[in-house]
Amino acid sequence: MIHSSNMQPGFRYFFNLGKITTIIIVKKVMNLEIEKVYLKSDKKTVCEDYFVLDEHKGLFAVLDGATPLSDFVNEQGVNGAVLASRIVGEAIHNAEDENIQALMSNANELLLEEMKKYKIDLFKKHELWSTCLAMIKMNGQQIDFGQIGDSMIFAVTKSGNLEVLSKDTVAGISERAKKQREEERRKGRNLPDEAYFQNKRNSLIYNRSLANKPNGYGVLNGDSAAEGYFHIGSIKTENYRGLLLISDGLFPKDLNWDNMINTIWKDGLQKYALYLVECEKSTNSYQDDKTGIFIRL
Repeated sequence: MIHSSNMQPGFRYFFNLGKITTIIIVKKVMNLEIEKVYLKSDKKTVCEDYFVLDEHKGLFAVLDGATPLSDFVNEQGVNGAVLASRIVGEAIHNAEDENIQALMSNANELLLEEMKKYKIDLFKKHELWSTCLAMIKMNGQQIDFGQIGDSMIFAVTKSGNLEVLSKDTVAGISERAKKQREEERRKGRNLPDEAYFQNKRNSLIYNRSLANKPNGYGVLNGDSAAEGYFHIGSIKTENYRGLLLISDGLFPKDLNWDNMINTIWKDGLQKYALYLVECEKSTNSYQDDKTGIFIRL
């Protein structure tokens, strides 16, 4: 097994890149080498991503709250994206011994109850607190996984091959939304012309109306229909030597998953994440929150 040469298990590494603070944790527990990256975008005041890392429960999760399109904040000034990722993450972490389906469903129900407390308009999907999720639960000889949205799960087999254990249902949503509008107009619905949807906010509001709907995408937003978009399964621990969970901020720009996992396996998640940040800064590209958990089995 190849190990990262620049980091030592058991230490925390902190990097200050202007307004960005990256926390890297590398540690060995129960024969697992775990590396976590949790990095806030320099465009945000708080990281809307979240994570669960409980090696004793064998529970690991990455969550990515959807940046709100409403002005709502709670009494502490926290927006719906941050609330969604934390509510779901903590619900999963604090749950009793439940299967993946139950963990995800119950967390989604709790999210709904919390929104009701704040009288969020549940009929306006762009105002719902929403989060993507990728999680695994290690149970000895078996690893269970669950995912929704565009947070992703990858596994490296003992032979070194990459397996994608999740499905990015957010990819291509803008194109699907445009086709959906065309179809609705053909059916006689009165919609603004496409010039209206050139405005980013207008486009995003329409996109979010397709959450947990056919031709749309899956996301945890309190809607029970989200269960139809859960991607759940199991793999045998003995057949694998590595697992990676990431939010979409860690996606390679070319979406070449093989190159991504090879780079992370060789250099570590830390170096890969910081390389992405530098590339985004040098090209003045949009910088999203970045969260990942890399586990060597």
